[in-house]
Amino acid sequence: MLAYIFYGLSVTSLILVLLIGSTHKGATSWFQFGSVQLQPSEFAKVATLLALARFLAEHPRDLEKLWLFVAACAIAVVPMGLILVQPDLGTALIYPVMLFVMLVWAGVGAQYLLLLIVPVVAVLTVFNQPLHIIGLILFTMLAYFSIRKIPWVVVLTGIYLFFGTITPKLWNKLEPHQQRRITTFLDPESDPLGAAYQLIQSKIAVGSGGVMGKGFLNGTQTQLQFLPEGHNDFIFSAFAEEWGFAGAILVVMAFFIFYYRGVAIATKCHATFHSLVAIGVVGTIIFQALTNLLMTVGFLPVTGLPLPLVSYGGSSMLVTLAMLGLLFSAALRWREY
Repeated sequence: MLAYIFYGLSVTSLILVLLIGSTHKGATSWFQFGSVQLQPSEFAKVATLLALARFLAEHPRDLEKLWLFVAACAIAVVPMGLILVQPDLGTALIYPVMLFVMLVWAGVGAQYLLLLIVPVVAVLTVFNQPLHIIGLILFTMLAYFSIRKIPWVVVLTGIYLFFGTITPKLWNKLEPHQQRRITTFLDPESDPLGAAYQLIQSKIAVGSGGVMGKGFLNGTQTQLQFLPEGHNDFIFSAFAEEWGFAGAILVVMAFFIFYYRGVAIATKCHATFHSLVAIGVVGTIIFQALTNLLMTVGFLPVTGLPLPLVSYGGSSMLVTLAMLGLLFSAALRWREY
């Protein structure tokens, strides 16, 4: 019950921040209390994770039913939608990933998982017509051979075509800075002194670090302020410049070890709720870390997601530590049923 109460309070805070929150860089995402800023979208991640874990754990016999899938999606979509209104696309992307990971771990039907994947593939391929058609053919075959129910195949194909149709219209509704992030990701040289400046400087910083780096506080890109947000979103670039490939590999290995140990905890837990909480924490933190790491080297568009436990940040750091606390709690209670 407490999970649902916490969830309700977090949704309320997301509504309030839109009404009375402070605006920074075009996003109304913070409550300002003197010199202290709180970002409710970060705390909503924990609330949504707990609510999803409690809901799925309470209905183990209904995992093949459509109503459970719709209800689970609603739990994730409500805070996600409110965060998109702020707008904060980077944080909002965490919620569908969290939902997908926890549904997979709970054991829902393959048709419901495909319902989540199909829109993503349709959106990513729509601007390349041959690739879009190939994606449609592959997903139709996958749906048929994995589900073997013609009505579901028709529904999934229809969803694919629907998202392929509306994506160009949604593109025109994105904020200009969000469009520039995507276009400059595809072609960084199109705006080297504008939207692509951060990405270009980040790649220069990572590459100039070499094998062993330039040494602590000796990174020219960072210390001479060529790299914006070197303490926050692009902390990995600053770290790679000063500590080189060797230091960067250590960071990546640390997250790999966290993933391995986290999944081991989730697997070991007897109680479904604790297992779902553990896998939700692992999935959320690893997704955020992977997105940030790939963003800094140009493999993903700039999303504004910090690197967990490394980037500077108040609300983000508090929430990450809270999630680790939930993971440790699950590890201590693995014997409980």
